[in-house]
Amino acid sequence: MDETGISTVLNRTAQYSPQFLVQKEVKQSLLYCMSATGVFVPPALILPRKRINPLLYKDAPNGTLPLISDTGYMDSHLFIDWLKHFVKHAKPSAEDPVLFIVHNHTSHFSLPSVLFCRDYHITCLTLPPHANHVLQPLDKCLFASLKALYSSEA
Repeated sequence: MDETGISTVLNRTAQYSPQFLVQKEVKQSLLYCMSATGVFVPPALILPRKRINPLLYKDAPNGTLPLISDTGYMDSHLFIDWLKHFVKHAKPSAEDPVLFIVHNHTSHFSLPSVLFCRDYHITCLTLPPHANHVLQPLDKCLFASLKALYSSEA
């Protein structure tokens, strides 16, 4: 699993355009998970809101998990929601456990998330701090292309 932040800023044509820059604009997070065989779990999109507005997710990929937080970023409670979404699609079991590669962020390692993973036959492998951009496969293949595409359209 990997996540990336997206800023929404007003572009020259007065339309909203996602930008992957550190700015003061509104931030959202996009979470993707892919197996080594190329099978994707539908993504999650975290928007900075108090209530979910279904219209904001209408053009998202099928099965997208809509999530909200004050900041638009992952927290330990949303991570549990993501894990439930993951289990629904990956279907881990005692006979077929899964290895879940995730970057080393505190939101991923609350006691409830560790217990959830244990109960649902998920083994978490954390990447070393500050090495995500080198070791995370989704950063290298998926998000790098996505960021380049969005940057070219901004």
